[in-house]
Amino acid sequence: MKKIIYNVWSDLRTPHTSVPDYKRDSFIKYKNQLIDIQKKYAHRCGADYEIFNPPVYDYVNVQFHKLFKFEQLTEYYDKVVYFDVDVIPTTKENVFDQFDFNKICVYDYHVDINDDSYRRNIIHRLKNKQPISPMNRHSKVCAKRAMLLLHDINGNDNICNTGVFAGNKLAAEKLAFSDNIALLDKTLEEAKKDTVYPEEYSKQWVRNNEVYVSFLLEKFNIEFNNIGIQWNYILDDKYKEYSAGAHLIHQVNKDFNETLKHI
Repeated sequence: MKKIIYNVWSDLRTPHTSVPDYKRDSFIKYKNQLIDIQKKYAHRCGADYEIFNPPVYDYVNVQFHKLFKFEQLTEYYDKVVYFDVDVIPTTKENVFDQFDFNKICVYDYHVDINDDSYRRNIIHRLKNKQPISPMNRHSKVCAKRAMLLLHDINGNDNICNTGVFAGNKLAAEKLAFSDNIALLDKTLEEAKKDTVYPEEYSKQWVRNNEVYVSFLLEKFNIEFNNIGIQWNYILDDKYKEYSAGAHLIHQVNKDFNETLKHI
């Protein structure tokens, strides 16, 4: 059985809120070490490991490229796993043995709109007519739900994180991501104009791979594996503490030293 773990790396040239200078600098400092850790993990799992450099240099299109590459790789490999470069394996467990690869494997999580600090921030922005970043979790959920409403579907409050993404050819065909791009782009543009959400949300919405994957899973009722927090343990501005119970640490805040010192 042919297996691969891969990532996509681009020297981003277009500014983006997800890649401020301090995160870019941290990537430059730790990139080689992170790649070495992923490579060693792949080899322990009996899998190939590849880094792909897409011919694009903006954050949005790099995120789409990783899913297009996923589809391509399923033509040659029986099991395919994608890691963002900031995903750090800290486990001896073999990811290829954990899930049914005939289904898309991704972490789908609930966004708690009733979280006090989160609500205060959103309410403050709405009152002051301040734009809400499309990378905000709640904004992603709103974009997805607005898109689904155009198809008469009342969506849930979940969103996928594609920092870890896996499956095989059958799973890729069920999702049909690239085949649905025209539908996704058209629906997003319509949702921006015809939405129940304030313009502080909708005017900021842009093409987003996580919104699109979440939309497709719900719209077409695609059965998938929710890999859970252990296989995509996200550390960000809110959650910062390393967990020994996690198999994959997703260092979104780019404070790599806090995790690497435990390895």
